[in-house]
Amino acid sequence: MKPDFYNINPDVAPEETKESLQERFFKERLEWNDKIADMSVKMRKITEIPELMTYLYTERQRAVEYYHYLISLLIILGKKYKIQYDERWQFYTYKSQIKYPSETLKGNRIKVDLADLYEKREILENHSKFIEKTATSLEHIIWAVPKRIEIEQIARGK
Repeated sequence: MKPDFYNINPDVAPEETKESLQERFFKERLEWNDKIADMSVKMRKITEIPELMTYLYTERQRAVEYYHYLISLLIILGKKYKIQYDERWQFYTYKSQIKYPSETLKGNRIKVDLADLYEKREILENHSKFIEKTATSLEHIIWAVPKRIEIEQIARGK
């Protein structure tokens, strides 16, 4: 069974997904924040550490997979952006009735034309950075578990 995060489709028009993509990523960020908070709470009780370890490794792997999936989508969107940018550049350079006095003005016009695709790419990039940091937070919790056990042993006089 594929994880739910594979349902992001970079081929759907940006106007159709922009709002839903932002909402979906907002909900996902809240879910990941809740998971991290829950794991932090489980660190308090030494009896919950074995269960926590299994959960930690699973969720870390999910976060890493998701991060790489988002990066693959960014690569696809980047390729589309470059192709469309080149098409627009060719159009404004050779076929358009409007002649731009500088490459900067022409580039700005092209960026306006491709604003939806650019925005979608930025939303994905922002979310991928969040997921990357989440995986790092999970790694920090994994690192902290043995330290927590040591503290418990010291507290018990061992």
